[in-house]
Amino acid sequence: MAKIYRQAVMAVIVNTEYKVLIGYSPRDKSFKFPQGGLEKNEDLITGIKRELKEELNYQLLDKQIHMVYDKKVRYPFPPDCHPIFMGQELSIVRINHRNDAETIPQDDEFDKLLWIKPSDISQYNYQYRSHAYKKALEICGLI
Repeated sequence: MAKIYRQAVMAVIVNTEYKVLIGYSPRDKSFKFPQGGLEKNEDLITGIKRELKEELNYQLLDKQIHMVYDKKVRYPFPPDCHPIFMGQELSIVRINHRNDAETIPQDDEFDKLLWIKPSDISQYNYQYRSHAYKKALEICGLI
């Protein structure tokens, strides 16, 4: 059976200083946006709410959703990384951060979180995701 791209969703969380939230993943040994695969029959909003809660204990409110984009980005996984998927195809949800929202890593997905200027993304090691992440920030109008 041929491998396919996993359908996933990513959060581009933007604070009042127009900085975006990224985190260092000890599992992946690189920086990444909060993101994750969609469960069967799960819509984008339910998926991103679930992922943010699981990864950061972040309670996303509907009024914080700035935009859900029609354009998607994708990146391939490293060779032999996953038995079923060849990479991820990500829908992008831009979120306006609430100052009272928790951003506390909940599992081994992240161990360090940073607010960075979108234009500084290339200063961080985000490995095979680099093209997709730059494109996502362009789609969001942040670079």
